[in-house]
Amino acid sequence: MGSGTVVAERAVTFPGSVREALDVLAACPDATVVAGGTEVMALVNAGALVPSRLVVIDRIEELRGVWFADQEIVLGSATTCTDLMHSDVRGVLPALAQAARAIAAPGIRSRATLGGNLLSGKRSGGPTAPAPTRDLLTVLVALNAVAVCRSVDGWRQIPVLELYARDGGVDLPPGELLTALRVPMSGGPQGFMKVGTRAGAARPLVTFALAADLPARTVTCAIGGFSPAAVRVDHAGQWLAEHVDWENGAIPDPTTYPRFARLIAEGLVVPGSAGPAGWTTATVPQEYRERAAEVCARRALVRALPPAGWLEQVAEYQQRAEFLRHRAKVERAERGLPAEPPVPGQGAGFEGMRGE
Repeated sequence: MGSGTVVAERAVTFPGSVREALDVLAACPDATVVAGGTEVMALVNAGALVPSRLVVIDRIEELRGVWFADQEIVLGSATTCTDLMHSDVRGVLPALAQAARAIAAPGIRSRATLGGNLLSGKRSGGPTAPAPTRDLLTVLVALNAVAVCRSVDGWRQIPVLELYARDGGVDLPPGELLTALRVPMSGGPQGFMKVGTRAGAARPLVTFALAADLPARTVTCAIGGFSPAAVRVDHAGQWLAEHVDWENGAIPDPTTYPRFARLIAEGLVVPGSAGPAGWTTATVPQEYRERAAEVCARRALVRALPPAGWLEQVAEYQQRAEFLRHRAKVERAERGLPAEPPVPGQGAGFEGMRGE
């Protein structure tokens, strides 16, 4: 297998390339793919999952990274959540960066991957599994992302929602590997919010994502937590598009925010088994769930499209802050006080902080 390493006694394979990984999956279709291992290995260690073989793909450089093209952004499936929070990604896909930051703790984010987040949970038609996270799925649905899959027979590209069956289980054929996500470059503001079971960095109860395309003057919305997989909320996006000041990228009427939020909440149907595949949240009252959806929708919209005049208010605040800094400097000079604080300079770094 070339550079791949096989540890027979543990039935673990470490392929060195996508080609090697596909050969292993073709020979052992029921093998379990592991990237960051934050979901799978927890189940293996607890005895809840007994895989016939583990195929560890986190050493495959082809699957890690972010590629920027003219009309799209390509995200490798083994790219970590920490990498998705990088300023380069945050500048063009702010909602995805916000969703990645809301996942667990920093140590988990440094290992958890994009593909692992999307493919966590039960398999199509399989038994119930522990609750998947899939925080990133809601954003990718709103961004019209396309999943790129590969097997020994060739490539397959499908809308990201087609990775799942009607029951919300992952619907990848045996031997197929998710290699990347292709995200169209919309060039507009975005927002993401979630309500979790505890604090922000928890498994999601409700997730909401919104993306505005300024040139096309359209808004796409998606919500998670009300069905086995995230769903588009097109009626709300179409309504909102008629209430946006597209020239300035802002909301002229402040009442648009609560009206949009209510439109989201009132248009949702909460089935008895609402929530991600493999995890019933029927014990959560419908009133609470609708309220959570309303709050998420309103805050995500504020993040993406601020009220008209907001930028002018920010500029005014910055001017006032600069004036206060200048006045404080003059006052310290007049009183004979030190001009510099007792902290390292910008170039001192950690060496300056340690002292001499």
